[in-house]
Amino acid sequence: MNSTAKAFWMGMKQSNAFIDYFTTGMEGEDWLQKPAGVPNAAIWILGHLAHSRARFLALLTGQMHLEEGWEAFFGMGVEPQDPSSYPNVETCRAVLDARLQDLKEYLETATEEDLEGPVCMPSEYFKTKSAVLVLLTHHEAHHTGALSMIRRALGKDRVI
Repeated sequence: MNSTAKAFWMGMKQSNAFIDYFTTGMEGEDWLQKPAGVPNAAIWILGHLAHSRARFLALLTGQMHLEEGWEAFFGMGVEPQDPSSYPNVETCRAVLDARLQDLKEYLETATEEDLEGPVCMPSEYFKTKSAVLVLLTHHEAHHTGALSMIRRALGKDRVI
């Protein structure tokens, strides 16, 4: 893995670790709660991150790995729905982990030239694959931070 790809991979691995940390001990109704000051429930964040990883990967690889029906739940700008209607935690987590593995496989073979090259699908926002990876890591940090806020608002113990 080249140095640029390795830096992005380290960021994504850390994001995944924080998702694990901030959701430790959450169960049942915890996932469906939307505490004051937090725009979405933890289950939405988990599903949204999984869905978004697939969308970002499509720009990097040209291959779509979207789960059927998930755009209506987790797409950018969708109206929040009843959290109990979302796919369950285990399903969201499995998709999140699968897309992380897909990202790792892409980064293991990406060259510096590839990362500075154009995206694989039309985009008005991204000119290079590196630009996609920059926003991907920023996006992960933003939503992972919201998980930490939910955790504390639910009165869960400190994990860090």
